Amino acid sequence: MDNLNPELALEGSALLEKKYLSKKDYVFFSLAQFASSAITGLVQGYLLFFYTVCVGINAQAVGTMFLVSKIFDGANDPFMGAIVDKTRSKWGKMRPYLIFGAIPWSLVTLSLFIPVTGFSMTGKIVYMYITYLLWAVFGTIVIVPLSGIPAVASPNNQERGKLISISRILGSIGEQSALVLISVGLLISKNYTNVYLITAIIIGALAPVLMLLGAFSIKERLEPTTETPKLLDGFKYLFKNKPFLILICANLLTFFRNLVSAAIIYVVTYIFSNGSLQIVFALPGAVASMIGMLFAPKLNRMMDSKKLFIFATVWHSVALVIVYAVYMLGLNHWVAVAVFMFIAMLPVGVLNVVPHLMAADTLDYWEDKTGQRCEGMTFSLMNLRSSVSSGFKDYTLSFLLAFFMFSQPVGYLNDHSPEQSDFTKTGILLIFTLIPAICNLVSIVPMIFYPLSGKKMEEIQTRLAITREKAFLDANKEELLEEASIAIEEATVVESEGN
Repeated sequence: MDNLNPELALEGSALLEKKYLSKKDYVFFSLAQFASSAITGLVQGYLLFFYTVCVGINAQAVGTMFLVSKIFDGANDPFMGAIVDKTRSKWGKMRPYLIFGAIPWSLVTLSLFIPVTGFSMTGKIVYMYITYLLWAVFGTIVIVPLSGIPAVASPNNQERGKLISISRILGSIGEQSALVLISVGLLISKNYTNVYLITAIIIGALAPVLMLLGAFSIKERLEPTTETPKLLDGFKYLFKNKPFLILICANLLTFFRNLVSAAIIYVVTYIFSNGSLQIVFALPGAVASMIGMLFAPKLNRMMDSKKLFIFATVWHSVALVIVYAVYMLGLNHWVAVAVFMFIAMLPVGVLNVVPHLMAADTLDYWEDKTGQRCEGMTFSLMNLRSSVSSGFKDYTLSFLLAFFMFSQPVGYLNDHSPEQSDFTKTGILLIFTLIPAICNLVSIVPMIFYPLSGKKMEEIQTRLAITREKAFLDANKEELLEEASIAIEEATVVESEGN
């Protein structure tokens, strides 16, 4: 910290180590993240399969709906961010939306998986658009503030990193809850439609309880700035905060990585002809991802976020190429593929945590530069990126499936396990491995220009700690003087009594 006075640097370092969060904060907020991820995991992981196979809607029509809806959803996010940053309430500026949005979002989630088999094809598509757009709107109301809470839960960067890491681990487990329920359901019944509906009912009932528990337990400890942003300030903020813009661009290009998990259901159903194997593929990958999340903060102390992002991306791509090579060289039993996929998924956990750590860093950078914090806007734009990336992923997946699978003359069986040609099986394997491995490397290009190194962030956070402490002392000067005066009087009384 060469740019700081040594005494101020020492003072700032002490302030940076102050603890604010309790075990209850970590547990209950992580449960809220678990619940939110259970909903998104169900919808993002199974709705495409549900619409195309169970309801019978054309794959390209479903893919177009996802792309249009998610771009619409993403465009709403900055407006939601501005609304959050304008909010001032007794619960803070983020928690009210989690409190009042949890139940409606869960109910709409259930409506997505109601089988509309009696509808005409036009009716099915209209129902699909209406329910999914409603799901996206309520999801924005919940996810934007939920994503931003760690940034205001503690001024301590280590605690924020730990909260993000733990909550993302629980979120990763939540994402797999639908997988477990569906896999168990398919062991009992081969009726995919009913199994999906029952899974949606279970998750839709439990999720709002956990989200409300998390919302009422954690506190927003960083006070909002007095100036509230205008509605369109978010788009200006994106281009003014250059490190954040670079982060958004890099993460926008990571959508190819999500093809891997989205393709699992097609791999087990059409390559290995056993839909119940999905849990064997997905759970080890989820465990590997959680291990990556667990070690992400520790790795972040060994190398800064930029280097860690690039390292994890390269690792993931190389491992996916190895999985493809292993299968093509003859080790094509599902056990071999699942084992190598475990290795490939380890860096994904790191990549699930690092962007959130970097987003918090860009907030500190902006506060150090301007005196303003825009948590709502920052995480709404992160969510916009996520929505647009998810839309690109679903559209790309549906396009590739239409080319490799649904274009083939296949007669579907009642258990949704049709025999497929070698062309289709190879195509699904490419979607699962080689295509995301090659395309995901593009996300490294913007990250090369990311400027917030570890040393620079340490200087920024030290300056901020000193500034915040001085602002607190100035704002509470009279109260602190009164407390000090009382303490002196009490000490004087004790001393006189002792004499």
